[in-house]
Amino acid sequence: MMMKRKINPDGSAFSGALRAAAMDQIEIYQSMIQNCAVAIFAVDTKGKVIHWNRACEELTGVKAHEVIGTSDHWKPFYEHQRPCLLDILIKGDADVIPTHYSVYGPSVLLPDGLHAEGWYPDVGGKERYIIFDAAPIDNKAGDLVAAVETLQDITQRKRIEEEREKLNIELKEAIDKIKTLSGLIPICAGCKKIRDDKGYWNYLEQYLEEHSNAEFSHGLCPECFQKYFPDAVKKRTD
Repeated sequence: MMMKRKINPDGSAFSGALRAAAMDQIEIYQSMIQNCAVAIFAVDTKGKVIHWNRACEELTGVKAHEVIGTSDHWKPFYEHQRPCLLDILIKGDADVIPTHYSVYGPSVLLPDGLHAEGWYPDVGGKERYIIFDAAPIDNKAGDLVAAVETLQDITQRKRIEEEREKLNIELKEAIDKIKTLSGLIPICAGCKKIRDDKGYWNYLEQYLEEHSNAEFSHGLCPECFQKYFPDAVKKRTD
């Protein structure tokens, strides 16, 4: 069960903590996040965007200056306003996750984080399958001051997986339709009927049709044609 965390009501604490650190460390951290290949954004405890890196710009088509300082981080992903994964984490209300995500769980990458994924019809002008991971950011006192969310676009991989799954289902259905004959089959030495597994005797063609994909044309061999239509054979020879 997700535990509610103590929130520092001053959203500026996150920025203040950064200012208190050495300037070279700040520049390194900011550069790492900004140039990271993974899309990353962060919000403070008031739900205002405080970071939106370059990869996030490329993924969503939304520039950082358009969203930083606002609560519009939901817009690139959803048609109507609703919480993103990091919003749910900040509020400590994991019970609402099933309402918004069909695939979800604890993050395997980020401690105390949340994970969700799914198809989104229009992210940056394209249908995409996005993996979301959200994690809390605490100050030295252990108070929650912000939350960060990473986004991974695995659309191509997901389409390959779904196509493979579709082919596997089609293959299984095809195999299920294939009926093979094997083992000892009881057949009457006189009438040539075959006994099925229920004890009923069936004509050979009926049995084969029910236990294989074979079909019959019901033609006559020359011997049977002569036997059943002797007059026609006689006319041909005259």
